[in-house]
Amino acid sequence: MENRRILVIDDNRSIHDSFRKLLGDNAIDTSSLDSKEAIMFGESSVPPKLSRYCIDSAYQGEEALAMIHKARMDGQPYMMAFVDVRMPPGLDGIETIDRAKCIDPEIQFVLCTAYSDYSLQEVVQRLGETDRLLFLRKPFEAMAAHLLAIAMTEKWHLNREVAGVVDRQKDCIVDLERVIKLIEDENAGLVSSNVSLETQSDELSRRLQERTVEILGTRNVTFFALAQLAESRDPETGDHLMRMREYAQLLATRLSQDSPYAEKINDEFLDNFYCSTPLHDIGKVGIPDHILLKPGALTSQEFDIMKRHTLIGAEALEKSSGQSPYGCFLHMAASIARSHHEKFDGRGYPIGMSGQQIPLAARIAAVADVFDALTMDRVYRDAMSVDQAKQIIVKDKGTHFDPVVVDAFIDCYEGFKEIKMAIDGSVDKSLQSLA
Repeated sequence: MENRRILVIDDNRSIHDSFRKLLGDNAIDTSSLDSKEAIMFGESSVPPKLSRYCIDSAYQGEEALAMIHKARMDGQPYMMAFVDVRMPPGLDGIETIDRAKCIDPEIQFVLCTAYSDYSLQEVVQRLGETDRLLFLRKPFEAMAAHLLAIAMTEKWHLNREVAGVVDRQKDCIVDLERVIKLIEDENAGLVSSNVSLETQSDELSRRLQERTVEILGTRNVTFFALAQLAESRDPETGDHLMRMREYAQLLATRLSQDSPYAEKINDEFLDNFYCSTPLHDIGKVGIPDHILLKPGALTSQEFDIMKRHTLIGAEALEKSSGQSPYGCFLHMAASIARSHHEKFDGRGYPIGMSGQQIPLAARIAAVADVFDALTMDRVYRDAMSVDQAKQIIVKDKGTHFDPVVVDAFIDCYEGFKEIKMAIDGSVDKSLQSLA
């Protein structure tokens, strides 16, 4: 059954009656509000077909906290609360919100204030930065109050839906953690044997080296297979992971030889980077099929959900890296998963980082990922030629991409074409189709 519960927290009983008339199941058009209510809610009227809600009332902050706690324990949580900023003699609205968001981490809030109340800066200083709070200035505009209710409750439902999708994809993450544990156990056993059998150190060293190479090879194949499993949900991606990994490795190797980043890119960086790049889109396991596989353009709401693949993948990889002393490359993989859609000028997502704030590995991976995406066939467009893709990347130097990485790309461009030829059998699919 769909949740429609809203809590109004205000010491003025007439406010509760007004909210019920505006938002409740038996809501009326605001033209019927009395003169006192008309002042409180402005003169605009509300179309009769807007959403209706179950409205509960609390007259003091302490009472509201108890109701929020009980609702959550009963499995019938409130989606949002309209909270008055001043409710003497008890808690004020800001303190009520601060405590309530700890009781229920999902509930959204609208703080109802007059211009003589706290400034927005003072509210942020007391509550900290949060995406669960909006403001409604008194006297209220009825339409503004109703649209805020719609926006906050829709956000509550969307957050619930996304969390449910992530939960359903946890099996993939569990498999990932199990592989890491097997690697840890195998390495720990080999190290223990090496210490206890010092008289056979040469032989054990040889065996340990061979086994380590085998384990690392198995690890790389396993994680690449997991990445392909996530990628396989999109039938158009083909050999994207293989090409993208080779492009990125070529760029990183070039930058390690002669660039401002040469001191940052050592052999360990290159080894971890080679293992990490195929996991850049692992978070797509948490994106619903109707969005991931949609053949046309995404709506704004759908694109917001799609963008969450960066955070889903990063959080899963960070959790795994923190549980293993041998999973250093997963920390790099998490930074690439989170930041490969950031842009050098700060217009990317999910955070909007810019310049050197974006991890170096993610800046390198972004060029490789975009080049391969542009030269792949999609349902809604044919693949570009490699020369067209090169022109776009060079044009976006300093805006989308790190200028230093783009310079390395230009130097390596012939190598990019050789990689594409080796994997696809042709530099351009468009030329292949005409042959």
